[in-house]
Amino acid sequence: MAQSLLITVRFHEGRYHGRDDGHISSEAWPPSPARLFQALVAAAAGGSRLHPEARQALRWLEELDPPRIAAPAVRRGRPVKRFVPNNDLDSVGGDPMRVGEIRVPKLWRPCFFDADEPVIYVWNFRSGSEEASQVCAIAERLYQLGRGIDMAWASGEILEREEAEAVLESHSGRARKPCGLGAVAVPRSGTLESLILRHERKRRQFSTASIGRKPHVLFSKAPKAIFAYAGYDTPPHRFYFDLRADTGGFAPKALTSTALLVAVLRDAAVIRLQEHLTGNVTAIERLISGRGAGPADLAQRIRIIPIPSIGAAQTDPSIRRVMVEVPVDCPIRPDDLKWAFAGLKVCGSSPASPPIGLLVSTDDSSMADRFCQSGTLFRTITPAALPANPGRIHRDTGRDRAPHGREQAARSVTRALRHAGIDSRPTEISVQKEPYHRRGVMANECAPGSRFSKSVLWHVKISFAEPLGGPLLIGDGRFCGLGLLEPINSRTDVLAFDLSDNVCISISDRSELLSHLRRALMALARQNLGRVGSLFSGHEPDGRPDRSGHHAHIFLAADPALERNGDIARLIVAAPWAGDRQADVLRKRGHQFDQVTRQLKELTAGRLGRIGPLTVEQVVDGDPLIGPALEWIGQTPYLATRNHKKRDDPVEFIKSDLATECVRRGLPRPEEIEVLQVSVGPRGGRPSASVKLRFTVAVQGPLMLGRDSHMGGGLFHAA
Repeated sequence: MAQSLLITVRFHEGRYHGRDDGHISSEAWPPSPARLFQALVAAAAGGSRLHPEARQALRWLEELDPPRIAAPAVRRGRPVKRFVPNNDLDSVGGDPMRVGEIRVPKLWRPCFFDADEPVIYVWNFRSGSEEASQVCAIAERLYQLGRGIDMAWASGEILEREEAEAVLESHSGRARKPCGLGAVAVPRSGTLESLILRHERKRRQFSTASIGRKPHVLFSKAPKAIFAYAGYDTPPHRFYFDLRADTGGFAPKALTSTALLVAVLRDAAVIRLQEHLTGNVTAIERLISGRGAGPADLAQRIRIIPIPSIGAAQTDPSIRRVMVEVPVDCPIRPDDLKWAFAGLKVCGSSPASPPIGLLVSTDDSSMADRFCQSGTLFRTITPAALPANPGRIHRDTGRDRAPHGREQAARSVTRALRHAGIDSRPTEISVQKEPYHRRGVMANECAPGSRFSKSVLWHVKISFAEPLGGPLLIGDGRFCGLGLLEPINSRTDVLAFDLSDNVCISISDRSELLSHLRRALMALARQNLGRVGSLFSGHEPDGRPDRSGHHAHIFLAADPALERNGDIARLIVAAPWAGDRQADVLRKRGHQFDQVTRQLKELTAGRLGRIGPLTVEQVVDGDPLIGPALEWIGQTPYLATRNHKKRDDPVEFIKSDLATECVRRGLPRPEEIEVLQVSVGPRGGRPSASVKLRFTVAVQGPLMLGRDSHMGGGLFHAA
């Protein structure tokens, strides 16, 4: 029978100070399921003793799928650094008068919310009603959630699935649902035992041992608790509108009127909401128009994003659509905001000109989705208003000097990224006044109608080491529609780890090295997911080989370098859909592939030694692995996919098998296959050969073909 376990947590004060290491941000809200699980363990335990019934109930809870969470909207406080004594008095001889020598800084940044609104966790289950009842009893003994000052109490109840859904829908905050791999810590099988072990080791982390004639105090660090990591679908609400004329067609606005369009729409929406929502007048003015807003309001402010039409190089990038983005923590109801913008009149070239159309609500998000895609290379479609550099204050006026020069403007981009909450550091920055888009507008042309001078407006192109998801807006005009970044498609399905020059591993050790690489990636996948999965192992959960009909697990390769006398120069990890074009259906696992693979920082390779630190980079077009090219030369031997018979000619057999393999992988049939060298065993079997391919059209790599292509065989370079 489908039931739900609902745990309701209420805080004594509308503040939360807890930190969860599993979260991307250090100030984690709402408290993660792992944080709640630890609080339940503390509530159930009597000192170091855990009752068998409570232990069984908590083991049952950790086996369930991650819960859904509903929490009130929060407002971030200002970070405060406080210095407190570290719990390490033994390091100063146990003298309490020297406690000032072991002070350490701790960062406090509370979350403020409505204390009358609870935080709700809902687990679904089909069996285990007795264990669920025991968890409800444990919840009654919960006394804090977060840090020691985050006092709270909880209650639990067992509901029908429909009743639990109704509770989540009636909550004032937004319900969050688990959605695969992510960065929020959740309990998994073994979490309870790891917490018990950590508690026991913490009690005995100091021991005394005699070294020579003097006793010494030894410290042993307690092992960390084991958690899985899940993603929660907490993107902001996004509403989409078309700029429509009275005739029903689009009423496009020029890129130069971006700031003017946003100003007119936001002011009209503020007036409409203030007339009907009298209790929220201050918040409406602060979070929509930005008047009176402070740094703590940035995470709650609404973004009005004019969407230019992009696609083909010949497309006119005029504004035909508008997207309104409402953060999860915004206290204004999303439905009220959608109503406020729907039907607003769109002005002409100035606020005083007659309207030329209406803002019409739509479900078509195809054009806006182009700006929401992930990528590592971005360029502005509307110029960014770059902030002035610190210390550049005009002596007479007392105002910030604008970043006039190109060098100063490039340095200002880093500040603009930080102000926009983008923590990833760029690897390359370029700025110019001319547009990067073929039919874009000069940066200076967007100054009229905005509050920014021509000198601060720049077009920007930024490259990041890791992919970021959009939409991204940077600069002081990001709430005015300026600084909108367009993601440029780049490959995220082939990653390379460069080996340092002092690591010399021969290509003859390829198989052993790649075996260690495969085990390392499987361990990282298990650490994140609680299981390895077929993407990294190539096996089903029951241990059988994957039988999906296409190559459904990663390809590994050791890429040799001629300048290093054939030693391995880099390790290649390619997604299944990169090596097998027929496996394109697996692209939905792209986030999982990218996140797990990029976590590899060091590789322990047995007798080959410890390799690291490893730096990862994307393999982009123009690389010998990618091409595109007409001719491809094999770097490692191609191993046939079927057995060779004695009556078959080895050369013709390799040509036939390789042509079939190319078609099977979604590649065109080679125009010419040149077998440079072939090797056949004394009893037949699968022959291997060094091969050169030529196609009638340029082919995009990577080319990793043959029986052992998942472990580095059949690797080709563009000629």
